[in-house]
This record gives sequence, structure tokens and C-alpha cells, in this order.
Amino acid sequence: MARHTSDGSRRGLAPWVIVTAIAVVVIAGATTAYLLIVNGADDQASAGCTGQVVLPITTSAGSTAAIRSAADGFDATAPSARSTCVTTEVTEMAGDRAAQALASSWLTGPGTAPSLWVPTSEADLAALESTNSAMTAGRDPDPMAGSPVVLAVRGQDAPALSTLSWASLPNAAGPAGSAVLAAGDKLIVALPEPVANRATSYALQSVLATGTTAVDPAAVTAATAQLDALAKAGPPIQPATTTDALTQLAGGQGGFTAVPVVESELAAFTAANLGTNLVAVHPAGPTAGDELYGVPLTAQWVTPTLREAAAGFLAYLRSPAGQQFLVDSDLRLTGSAPATVTTHAGAPDTSAEIQDLPDGGPAVATALAQAIGATSTG
Repeated sequence: MARHTSDGSRRGLAPWVIVTAIAVVVIAGATTAYLLIVNGADDQASAGCTGQVVLPITTSAGSTAAIRSAADGFDATAPSARSTCVTTEVTEMAGDRAAQALASSWLTGPGTAPSLWVPTSEADLAALESTNSAMTAGRDPDPMAGSPVVLAVRGQDAPALSTLSWASLPNAAGPAGSAVLAAGDKLIVALPEPVANRATSYALQSVLATGTTAVDPAAVTAATAQLDALAKAGPPIQPATTTDALTQLAGGQGGFTAVPVVESELAAFTAANLGTNLVAVHPAGPTAGDELYGVPLTAQWVTPTLREAAAGFLAYLRSPAGQQFLVDSDLRLTGSAPATVTTHAGAPDTSAEIQDLPDGGPAVATALAQAIGATSTG
């Protein structure tokens, strides 16, 4: 016969089982509520969006770091255009090549054609506008920011160069030059090839400048003897790149005591190489350098949504938040900075007044390479 347990002998559930069950229910409820809140917030953020679009931006070397940082900041604001959620994609491309690709309606360009272009030379803009002015119609004629070429020298050598001008550089440099630095060293300038190293091109254009009009190839040809003498007074073996030259200078190698470099790139180099005793000297006179232009493009591939997205990003760049990204990338803003924009520790000293000299462009860089006997790499 089967055994039955009487009512009087039946055991109840243990208290710990009941407590555990209640805890599981509470935790599950809390987790569900959290997910509902988070998902609800995400839904609210995208509630006004009927789709997604990527805003393609093409930059030149001098603008890439700043624009990428600003693009990340812009994306974090959850921007939209014509009820479409917007994210950005930044691609670097040499300015002259971007101008050629745009002139061909991007038939010769890689990847996605840009809706916004941020070149660092007005010469590249002029090259495009000479063949298709409509593509850049309505752009701001003034740059948003810029960075001049300077001479990077060792900190102890800077005081001896306080009165240096670009025009006097050829006479001051070289073993027989007039500039005497610390410990009796001479001012010897490294000149990496000008086509691939824009700082060299900027510096040599500044040497030849007679005013604030861009140097042209004819002026370079006329000054070939002067430029050749400056190059021959330099190191026996020129560094391949500006970065190589800075590294050698910081290490006391290479047989030279100065390197032309864009101010913002010197700041980036010293920040990445803590303890480096390199400082900027700003020679007097018209000075070439990077100039950042924000150019919304008008082309068949730029839809109304992309056009609105580009306008939104440019507006962000001009806002205090966007300008802070430019300053954080060690660029000089055009005009006065908003009161809320601050500089970081180690930022370049921008108190030196700069007389802007427009870049002459690729044809001038090529002529300069030929004048100093460098191999042009295009």
C-alpha cells in the first residue's frame, strides 16, 4: 500500500527559498525597468529620424586632426538633416589631388565623393574654381583657422634668432652665416623635399616674398641661385620628411640646427615626445602656412539632405564648441576667439603677429624642389 503523509506531518517551504524568489523577482523587475528606460531614451533621440545618412568630408593634411575631432563632437550631438540622422566620415586627401578629382566630378577620386571639403590652401580652391566655379559657389571666402610655418630650434638657440626675418634667412644660415647660436653653433636649416613636405615649401616661399601676394613659379626661377646656396649651406644629407628632421634635431643629429615646420605640427610633435627641447621661432615678414577653408560642395552627388548636413557641420565648427576643437588642435582662429574657448597647457604661443602670405600651390612647390636640387615626388 502506498504511503501517505498526514497533514500533521507535512513540511512547509524553507524561509530562504522564499527570500531568494522575491530577490530574483525584484532584480528582474529592476533590469526590465532599466532596459525600458534606456531603450526609451534611444527611441526618443531618434524619434525624429526617418533614416540615416553619412556626411563624407575630405580634408587636407593640415586640417585632418582638427576636423576629425570636431566631427566626433558633432556626431555626439545626434545631428539630423531633413528628418534624417547624420553621422560623419572624414577622409584625408592631398589638396591638389582632391581639386583634380572634384574637377572630374570625382571620376578620378577614390571612395565616396565628398559633400564637404576642407582644404588648407587657397591655391587648391583656385585650381578647382578655375574649371568649375559653381561647385564651390556660396563658400566663405575667408579661412576658419590657420597655422603659419615656423623654424623649430633648440630652446637654448631661440634667443639668438629673435630678430631673424625670412628675407634674411639665406644670409644668416650656413657655416659662413651671420647667426651665431648657443655654444658657438651656426644656423643651419634642414630642407626636406618641398613637394612632399609643405613646411619646406612654405618657408622658401616666405624667403622669396616681396609682399602679401603669393609667390609664383617665375619668382622661384629668378631666385634659383639664392635658393640653391641656401640648400647647399644645409646638411650634406637632407632628411626625407619634416618629422624625420624634427626627430634628428631633437636628438642632436643630422648636422643642422633648424627645421621649417607648421606651428600646429610642431606642437603635436612636442606633445607626442615629452621632454623634447624644441621651440618655435617666428621670423618676421610675410609668412605662408596652412589656411583651413570650409567648403560645402554643389555637385550632382550632393543631395538636399547632405547639403543641409554639411551646413549643420559648418555651423557647428563656427560655434564655441567647434572652435574649441580647432584651438585644441593648436590652430589659430580667424578673428577673435569666443570667451568660452580656452587654450591647453603646452599650446603654441600665438602672441606673435603673423603677416599672412597665400600659398603658391603645387606648381610653386615643384619649382622650389627643382631650385634646391631636391627630387620632386609629386
